[in-house]
Formats: sequence, C-alpha cells, structure tokens
Amino acid sequence: MAAKNINILGTGAYVPERVLTNEDLEKIVDTSSTWIMERTGIRERRIAAPDEDIVTMGVAAARLALAAAGLEARQLSYIILATNSPNYLYPAAAIRVQDALGLNGVIGAFDLQAGCCGFNYALYVAERLVAQEGKYALVIGSDANSRFTDWTNRSTCILFGDGAGAVVVGPAQKGRIVTSFIASSLNMNLHCETEFNQEVSPFLPPQTHTERHFLTMDGPEVFKFAVGAVKESIRRIMETTQLNREDLDFLILHQANWRILDAGARFAKVPMEKVFVNVDRYGNTSAASVPIALHEAVQEGKIKEGDKVLLVSFGAGATWGAALIEWGK
Repeated sequence: MAAKNINILGTGAYVPERVLTNEDLEKIVDTSSTWIMERTGIRERRIAAPDEDIVTMGVAAARLALAAAGLEARQLSYIILATNSPNYLYPAAAIRVQDALGLNGVIGAFDLQAGCCGFNYALYVAERLVAQEGKYALVIGSDANSRFTDWTNRSTCILFGDGAGAVVVGPAQKGRIVTSFIASSLNMNLHCETEFNQEVSPFLPPQTHTERHFLTMDGPEVFKFAVGAVKESIRRIMETTQLNREDLDFLILHQANWRILDAGARFAKVPMEKVFVNVDRYGNTSAASVPIALHEAVQEGKIKEGDKVLLVSFGAGATWGAALIEWGK
C-alpha cells in the first residue's frame, strides 16, 4: 500500500481530581509557595488516587482521543504507551489498556520508556508503523510520578504531578506530520534506580530500601540540558523543513519549568501567546506532558486547521525530540 499522509486525528487527556498546591507542600517539606513559583512557575499539581494508575488514566485519555478521531477502538492496529512509572515491569501497561478497550488478541500493544520525551518517541514510532499500511495507532503518555517521588526532598517533590494524554494517529485527509526526529545521549543527571529484591538474592549483597530508589536529579545540570535540547530541536526542525521560525503558528513544549518555556519561545521567535502553558496547573507530568498540553490547546481553540504546530520534549536518558504538525483531520 502506498504511503499516505499521516497525522494526529484526535486528542484526549485525563488528570486526577486530587490537587496538591504549593501551600500544601509547605506543610510537607521546608519550602515556600513563593520560592516554587519563582523558580518553576508551578502553583499546583495533580496526584493519582489510590485506585488510579497509569492504565486507568491512560484508558480515560484514550477514550476521549478515539471519540475525537471519530473511531472505534476495534479500528486500531497498535497501542503504544509511553511511561516512566509502570506498576509492573511486566506485563506492559499498554496490554492492560488493550484489555480495557476489549482488544485482546487482535492488535499489538507495547510500552516505551524514554523519559519525559516518551510521547515524542512513541509518536515517531507510531507514524512509521501506520504510514505504509493505512492503519491506526493509539499513542498514550501516562505517568504517576507521585509514586516515584521522595516527598522529603524539596528539590524534586515540588516539580512532578500525575496525568495522561493520548492521540490517535493515522491516515489523514487534511494536514500531516511534516517531519520528526528523536535523539539520545547517556546522561545520568536525572535517574531512578529499579528496586530489585536484593535481600533474597544469593548473587547480590544485601540492600535495604533507601532513597536511591526514588528519582534523583541534578537540577542545574538538567535545566541547562533542557534549554539546549529545546534550542537544538527547534533549529533541527527548521533546517529540515527550510521554514523560518516566524512560520511556526504554535509551540508546545514539555511542561517542566516556566523558564524553559520562556527560553524556548524567545529562541523560536514565537510570542508567549502562541506557546501553550499549563505547567502552573499540573507541574511536570513526564510522558503525559506534551499530549495533555496538545489536547488542552485544541480544546481551547488555540490550534486551528492549517496551523504549523511544533511539539518538543526532552527527558532523562538523556532524550529529546520534536515533531512538526500541519494541523488538520
């Protein structure tokens, strides 16, 4: 089958009801709401309920994306779920989403881990899976960062929140994914070790549960990397397409820190009114960040048919990537 124009056909998102404000954090760790706002631009974030996880959140976002695309779940051929906070090492969370959608045995589903850049990575893979076949893929970014966060560490616990975003990718009558790329390079400035059961292994020295099993971050170094990754991503997309930065209609960056959003906007020469910002309400939702922002931008009418929309993210690994979308269905 000949290659077709592939595009995002529908979006969806879900965030938990529980709101954790900066004022709430003042009661948990030695910090202040003013300091958090000045350093990050975050004033609140969402926390998954005990009966919620990356699957339940992902399913909720997926159903909205399918409805927006005008498709039934049975029309899907693939599910790719980007996450950094799985409940299980196996089975894959994507297969549990598949089960919830009633698609057991009829499609392929798998997880993808690429830090906070996971959605861009999954979108890149999905586009190439469906391009030659004229099929549809569901791409989900879902993370429950609150369960991997050390709530005694004021440097990290102020940053992260939970949520999920989803898109349906497939053949499009209007618009297309113009170009995209993904990249990576080993960088341990943001990492989280797996807590294997070393206490009962005869092949490993005894270990007790320690703070090393929570996410660990060198904030200043991660910030420098993030700004550099955003600039490189914008430059690379512009060079590939031969577009001018002024040709961009809307910019959606990974919502990690308001200062990174501001730096990206200035480098792209895009006014802040054309840069979506929800980091103040959700904090850093990792792989869910870009699809949540995209969904809200579409719902609010900020993205219109024919707009050139740039999605950029970066994450632990280090990973980074971008996709230029000509919006339309």
